[in-house]
Amino acid sequence: MSNPTYKVHFGRLSFTSPSQLSINASPGGKSMSVSGKFGGIENTMSHLKYLRDELASLAYCEEIIPFRYDGDTTLNAYVKINGASVSTSRYHLAGFSYNVEMEIIGREGDVMFESRLTGSLIENNHSISSTSEQFHAPPGNHYAFINGSANTSNLRLAGDLTTDSATDTCNLYLKQGSNLRNNNSIYSVDIEDYYKGACRVSMGTHTEKANGSSTETTVDSVRHGKHAGEWSVGEKLVIENGLIKLELGTSATQALFKTYIWDVVAYATEHNWAFSHDTPTTGNHLGDDFLGWRRVQILTNRPELVVVRCTTYKATDKSQRLVVDFALKRGAHHVSIIANQYTAGTKLNISLSEAPSTNASATNIANGYLVDGTSSPEDNNSWILGSPSELVSTSSITNRGMIQKVANGATFSAMIGYVLRDADTGNPLGHNDADSVFKQYIDNVNENQRIIKA
Repeated sequence: MSNPTYKVHFGRLSFTSPSQLSINASPGGKSMSVSGKFGGIENTMSHLKYLRDELASLAYCEEIIPFRYDGDTTLNAYVKINGASVSTSRYHLAGFSYNVEMEIIGREGDVMFESRLTGSLIENNHSISSTSEQFHAPPGNHYAFINGSANTSNLRLAGDLTTDSATDTCNLYLKQGSNLRNNNSIYSVDIEDYYKGACRVSMGTHTEKANGSSTETTVDSVRHGKHAGEWSVGEKLVIENGLIKLELGTSATQALFKTYIWDVVAYATEHNWAFSHDTPTTGNHLGDDFLGWRRVQILTNRPELVVVRCTTYKATDKSQRLVVDFALKRGAHHVSIIANQYTAGTKLNISLSEAPSTNASATNIANGYLVDGTSSPEDNNSWILGSPSELVSTSSITNRGMIQKVANGATFSAMIGYVLRDADTGNPLGHNDADSVFKQYIDNVNENQRIIKA
């Protein structure tokens, strides 16, 4: 049955057509098995190992995913992978065979999705006790949405990460209300739209070929579940949701990361950030540098939320650890950060990696955040850097785009986001101004999406 022009798609993972597909049905339910041997365009060892690792991770994560088969779309359904095996007869091309066992949960008409919205407003030192900025963003192209507490619906244009085009977009609707978490959100989404606007983790790279005679190309390795692949020192790590992207820095001597915001047709407004230790001395932009990242772990990897943990250290004897969790929600214009350093007695800094040409605006430092002070910022979008903690207001710190806690402590919670402006007027869009984005972080609604029978 194999046809090299057809592919099977397990969630975001795709490869050429299987040699056998079996369906089993009984009063207890319906299942399907897919087996074959990697070949066709899977003809580099790097690609084969990537597919092996991701199939194993999908079987390990116990999540519902969309299944599609180009050769017979009537088999498309939401499924749960109960087991996957990859057998290696020899480490040589065509030596990898696979078998995937799936439980069929239902077709699009058989199921709906429910997002359980939990959590509470983050404790803060800025007298924020309530907001109207609780938000939830269902997948792009969702329909039949229900949540009795969602009073407003605001549009955010996101990059469509499900296509091969770098400029395709999808509409995400921010469902908001001051009591949004009082009710779960229920909606439907077609299989081909399941990952529109979804969060995604790319970790490392692998090589692929379009066909047996084409040149190898290096592509980012999109990871499935939280037990996928392996990150090596200096490799790429990206978390993104089509609205904001964070890329881990690859420097060996500094703990750096970059952020970007989606602006109509592409990620733009790149900024480079750094973690440093202790108050900077005269003439230095940063405090003591932590070394480059040494360890990356995926903690959560779901369409509605991704969390990655990054670890490094500062001392020459390999001590003085820094651990940072980066979290990103579907629909968010900000990345949440929880950093934990080795001591509570010295300041931990989050800042631009280099001094800005214009001092950062500290007008709202008492309200928890700094904003890009440039009158005409890159791409007309401004960064925002904030924390629920009371922040040092000394101009020598804030001018350089740096935040420090007033109180000592090993843990530092923070956020980095963007003020997105209307291309015609130059004014911040109502739900994307600095105060709104910061409060969307403070009044963050935790989400856990699950499938339910229609």
